[in-house]
Amino acid sequence: IEDVANDLNIWQATLGLLNDSERIPHIIAQGESDKLEFKSTLSLDINLQTKEKYIETSVLKTIVGFLNSRGGTLLIGVSDDGTISGLSEELKKFHKDKPDHLLKHFLNIIKARIGADFYEFISYKAIKIKGKTIIEVSTKAIKHGNGCFLDGEDFIVRQNPGNVVLKGEKLVKYCKDHFASRR
Repeated sequence: IEDVANDLNIWQATLGLLNDSERIPHIIAQGESDKLEFKSTLSLDINLQTKEKYIETSVLKTIVGFLNSRGGTLLIGVSDDGTISGLSEELKKFHKDKPDHLLKHFLNIIKARIGADFYEFISYKAIKIKGKTIIEVSTKAIKHGNGCFLDGEDFIVRQNPGNVVLKGEKLVKYCKDHFASRR
């Protein structure tokens, strides 16, 4: 009975029949994959308690990888083991405890490092679960053009629960196979 109830909840989550606070735990239960990634923070180095560009870069690499592959979901404020850690420290330290300020910052880094041309493929929102705020980022796969480059240089694809930067011949082959087959 528990297995059937769990399957029913997953189907409801997939079909959009659950609210965000009910849906997110079912998404997390699926675990990281080629279409699902967890990041603890957007900018905050938890150990140093400082804002770090390399952490933002890690988040953006995942988004670009999803865009260039099959799309996917990124949950920011969820640790690798699936624990909902939330973004409260980051909100307090850098965004006056206002989720809107965090979302504006997120939009600005997307614009600066990925590009406004890709807004239509990326949606995101702040979600409150058990008193903790996370960001859910949903991306669609790019089906035409030349793909997306991080900082105009790095072409990243999603492979299993990780990101890979493609260069040279591998990049050319991937673009030819991936984008040509979707036209």
